[in-house]
Amino acid sequence: MKLTTIRSVAQPLYLAVLIALSGSIVSCSSRSGGASIPPPVDPEAAVRGFLQAVSANSIAAMGQLWGTSEGPAAGKMDRETLEQRLTVIRIYLEHEEFAIVPGNPIPGVDVEVGERVVFVQLSRMGCTPTVPFTLTPYGGGWLIRSIDLASAGNPSRRCQPESLLR
Repeated sequence: MKLTTIRSVAQPLYLAVLIALSGSIVSCSSRSGGASIPPPVDPEAAVRGFLQAVSANSIAAMGQLWGTSEGPAAGKMDRETLEQRLTVIRIYLEHEEFAIVPGNPIPGVDVEVGERVVFVQLSRMGCTPTVPFTLTPYGGGWLIRSIDLASAGNPSRRCQPESLLR
């Protein structure tokens, strides 16, 4: 089994939750669907949960909140592929703080009928990019279908002042 690197976590509670969640991914087969948690009934709650999982470095929790109208990726995708994709997403979305902000539809963001877009302002290394999350309905709740990672910017660089971008 391939595990991602876990950064040192100051709060023992977060570590206990992370260990419990990582144990649950081992017990589920990669395509069986396993015992999944019900999706959040509010799109913003799904995004909050996903970003909390990013902060906790919980690939298992992220996999339960990311998917399609057919279900969470954790139950549909090969475990190694899922882990690789969610690790990249986690790196791009690492943050010190986040806030859900009002936003208007963005040209080029592909939204299907019935889907919602939630805009999140991330605070990281002095930058505050606004990232759109597209959510799709599933099982009476919402799953994150796509995230515009390009809007998050390069996670390894500090942001450039606005005057240099013009």
